[in-house]
Amino acid sequence: MKRLFTISGIFILLLLSQNTFAQEQSKMKSFTFKSDKTKRNLEDKTTIYEGNVMIKNDNISFENAEKVIHNPENGTYTIYHPKNFKIIAAKSVHKTGKKEDSHVIIYNYKEESITF
Repeated sequence: MKRLFTISGIFILLLLSQNTFAQEQSKMKSFTFKSDKTKRNLEDKTTIYEGNVMIKNDNISFENAEKVIHNPENGTYTIYHPKNFKIIAAKSVHKTGKKEDSHVIIYNYKEESITF
């Protein structure tokens, strides 16, 4: 009887530890994207979207941006002159304070951070 309790206790601990130590997966539930032109730069592995760029996902939304540069290695979107930019959810928001970058927003989807 004591052995049965020991085995069942170990089994329950193993089941609970799987949920406790499992890695968190970041999944975007919804993602809407639109642009007039798309260019892929194979040298620096970026994609450049130009003309009326619109993105809407679980964290941000904007429309009519002039240009967006997607860098999958860094996990960033660099957004130039967006209209109606909205932050829905973010872990951190930073402001650089540079005037020349006042219409540039960097969204890091891996860290869920936004830099103005």
